[in-house]
Amino acid sequence: MVLLVGLLLTSACFDQSSESSDSTVPIDPIVDSTTTSTTTTTTPPMTTTTTTTTTTSTTTTTTTTTASIAPTTTIPVELLPDPAMANANREFDALARANPAAAMTVIRDGRAILLRASGTTIDGSPATSDSPMVIASVSKLLTALMIARLDQADLIDVDAPTPWAEIITTGSPPGWADVTPRELLAHTSGMPVARSSWFDGAVDCATFLPTLLDQPPSNARGRWTYSNGNYCALGLLVQHVTGLPLDQAAQAVLFDPLGLAGIHLTTDGQLPGDVEYGLEVARLSRLGGAGTFIVSTDDVASVLATATPSDLEVLTWPGLMVDQYGWGHTGSIDGATSCAWVLESGRTVVAATVAGRSPSTGGALCDRVVPAAADDLGIGRGRPDRSPP
Repeated sequence: MVLLVGLLLTSACFDQSSESSDSTVPIDPIVDSTTTSTTTTTTPPMTTTTTTTTTTSTTTTTTTTTASIAPTTTIPVELLPDPAMANANREFDALARANPAAAMTVIRDGRAILLRASGTTIDGSPATSDSPMVIASVSKLLTALMIARLDQADLIDVDAPTPWAEIITTGSPPGWADVTPRELLAHTSGMPVARSSWFDGAVDCATFLPTLLDQPPSNARGRWTYSNGNYCALGLLVQHVTGLPLDQAAQAVLFDPLGLAGIHLTTDGQLPGDVEYGLEVARLSRLGGAGTFIVSTDDVASVLATATPSDLEVLTWPGLMVDQYGWGHTGSIDGATSCAWVLESGRTVVAATVAGRSPSTGGALCDRVVPAAADDLGIGRGRPDRSPP
């Protein structure tokens, strides 16, 4: 099954190497003028420049990564020497000052033009923009993109009934037989919200989901009603179709074609190279495909940079959030916020994650980093007008 999935996905989604470019642009490290000491460590495919800035009372470690992200099969990701991202850098510096750790990646025309990080990893190393972090509901973007790629490979039909009996152990729930993956993607399935129950820990998505399906869909079916249960179910569908645990499925479907690695789940705990989530990650175990991914901003941005028009036939509003700049998703849990946004019809991607509480929501994070990067790039300016909010 796994081999078949890999072959079908490669054929259906990733045979686009003709769009690659062999051009290489020389780079200059982005280093703060207040730097007092700099060490450089080269670890393919990233080069990390670690800058330590000492004040009279504290020592702050920030990391600016200046090198190419692993090339994709659709677009090359190389660095452009673009020090003009003044607004984005200013917003990042404010985030770094206000939180234990933060990371931000901006990719344009297939090249990384801003890679910033602050704080340390669990093992005490300086964090980089390639350090995995809890991304909360930005996980939904990755789950949705997997569904899109599996649909293109004819392994899922997003408009056919969801195979409930095959993805939950309690069998087909009453009244849910004709609910489709497309409805789950759009939050129009009538799934109960159960807002306060998602962070009780103790059990995983597969165990918790049947408790939401013991009654038929609510009378909100057909209307957008945001529920983690929709993406918990979609994650289980991905696992069923690929025959892989969710993180391994994401690795095979989304990251292996780009030569990237490091994504994993909160259900397996954090690794030494992760940026620490300030609370217990076990409290996120019920979320599954709705919010358990731990992954870097570099990797999120690189994957979103490969989104195609075919993907966007499956990834649609209101499952996707949209605004005047483009589309994406926000992530908000106590102790972590995240934002991932695609601008200019895919030409530009902004990804930012905070380990901390400032700002308190992923929407507020997007409100800061997306307009800042857009202004720097001459795309536009002003507060995003998102829908759904």
